[in-house]
Amino acid sequence: MSRRGEGDEGENWGERKEGKGGEGEHVARAGGSVVRCVAGREEDQIRHSRPLRHPHHLLKATRANLHQEPSHLHAGRSGGMVSPWRMATVAAVVVVMAATVAAAVEESGVVEAPSFLSGMMSGLSTLPVIGNVLRASVHPLYQPLVSPLQPAPITREDAAGEDGERCFGELGCLSLPDTFFHPVHRPINLPPYRREQVGVVFTVHAREDLQGTPVPALLVEAVLNTSFTPQRPTKFIIHGFLDHTGVTWMLDMVRALLAAQDLNVVTVDWSGGSQALYSQATTNTRLVGLEVAHFIHFLKDKLGLDPGDVHIIGHSLGSHTAGYAGERVAGLGRITGLDPAEPFFQFMPPSVRLDPSDALFVDVIHSDADSIFNLGAGFGLRQPVGHLDFYPNDGRGQPGCDSLARVPLTALTDGVNLLEGLDAAQKEFIACHHNRAAKLFTDSILSPCPYTAFQCTSYSHYLKGECVSCGQDGSRCARLGLHADRWRGDNLTQVEMYLSTGPGPHYCLYHYLLTVEVADPEGVGGSAHGRLRVSVITEDGEIKDFDLSKERSLVLRRGQSYTFFLEHPRDLSTATEALVHWSYEADIFNPLSYCVIFCDTSLAITRLTLASVDVR
Repeated sequence: MSRRGEGDEGENWGERKEGKGGEGEHVARAGGSVVRCVAGREEDQIRHSRPLRHPHHLLKATRANLHQEPSHLHAGRSGGMVSPWRMATVAAVVVVMAATVAAAVEESGVVEAPSFLSGMMSGLSTLPVIGNVLRASVHPLYQPLVSPLQPAPITREDAAGEDGERCFGELGCLSLPDTFFHPVHRPINLPPYRREQVGVVFTVHAREDLQGTPVPALLVEAVLNTSFTPQRPTKFIIHGFLDHTGVTWMLDMVRALLAAQDLNVVTVDWSGGSQALYSQATTNTRLVGLEVAHFIHFLKDKLGLDPGDVHIIGHSLGSHTAGYAGERVAGLGRITGLDPAEPFFQFMPPSVRLDPSDALFVDVIHSDADSIFNLGAGFGLRQPVGHLDFYPNDGRGQPGCDSLARVPLTALTDGVNLLEGLDAAQKEFIACHHNRAAKLFTDSILSPCPYTAFQCTSYSHYLKGECVSCGQDGSRCARLGLHADRWRGDNLTQVEMYLSTGPGPHYCLYHYLLTVEVADPEGVGGSAHGRLRVSVITEDGEIKDFDLSKERSLVLRRGQSYTFFLEHPRDLSTATEALVHWSYEADIFNPLSYCVIFCDTSLAITRLTLASVDVR
């Protein structure tokens, strides 16, 4: 939104000595540390130089269709019951046909849409699957078909200026300018609901009030009777489409924030506006932004709150809501966008969506950026919209989301009771990729793993280890999540950061550069063809394997060094031992690599160096 105010080194692993022919193992001992190299029939000695250190509504119901298993969704041959997906498909066809008829009747201008069709739509909207489709309007392009069957809302502002401006008393006014319309990216531009219908409620949490005290937006003076203290930093958390403040990810985030720091944590419930058709919910975010900005101004005027100490965290539509609030609060400290919603926002002007001018620092986590405009199924923006934009796993295809086993696991691990676990499991099933951004942020709050991301031109370059450096001034890397504000950049340019994460429940991965120095004991040069695997042995004896030639066999020239980029969920900086396995493999396209009678297929290693590249 456009602002209206002010806006180890690694250590040496060992030295390779001499080798001798045959298949076997290479063993090295020095000071109790051992590096064992298995290499065909070779048995060599390696001397160690020194130890190494170092929500209650289903989100967008059609997403469920993407996870169906073909083998058990059809019951025709076995004589079983009719597939629920088949029933949903038939019902969807009926809905589309009815919507088309109603639209044609309205366009004719002769009579209004038949009341029986409106009644049918009202009935269908209560169904568990079709109802969610109708209420959510998961794809904005379907909305024009559904809109004619909905009764005209009678709770919006009645009075409007020539430009469609709506005023909301002490909050100010909102207009409907042409910038909020685009025939493809934002084909519908509606006014927001009334304040009373959206019913924003702020809940103020603190360490002395973990359950929180609600403060209605229509009675912000009630905050004076809560635990809110202006001397503490303040975090606002805003949910997205169809959610409310009782969803598990918000409760988990509140608990983690208060466990980590002494804060004011304010959750923003706008379920009266989020649980509408998507096209309406998007415009309701503008009103919610006004409510949040008004609340911050009240805290500033009455209690002396410094807007620079305010950090707004928004998920999905909540990200853009944070932007609308930020453009009205001069000097707002920080906004974090958790997978900002794509439909109706991507490729729109900065005044329509979250953008870097909305706060002194804006960081964004993209986790579901498979654009629907590219025939993808993602709900989140691909477009960078902050000072720092993080793309874990390239911003899409989050690990573990394609496995149904994660659903019961989530019910057991998320939240503090069964009901919270079931709520989290429901969202994990429907919108796993979209909700992963919130989980990554929450996990970063207490995780000892730094969640280091690196500035790269693409995720493929990151995976190749071509940009895993923080640079001399440290500005080329940053920590995803709560500690992103420790970034050493200048906040003046938009920077894209990439990293990989695991399948959870703890998602962070540590990053290392492993350097292999290949020896040339005979001084004859040449190269060795084959596959290389390294197993790092931790202090407690666990073995962590790394296949350095998983994609293809390696060609290692004797006397040269090679560096490999490694990731692992465990901190391996204190490991002191390793096993190295080398197996000769000829290149069928290179006759010179063939070993017939007299040849040396062993690989002599002078040194292994494991260096952490994480920001500390």
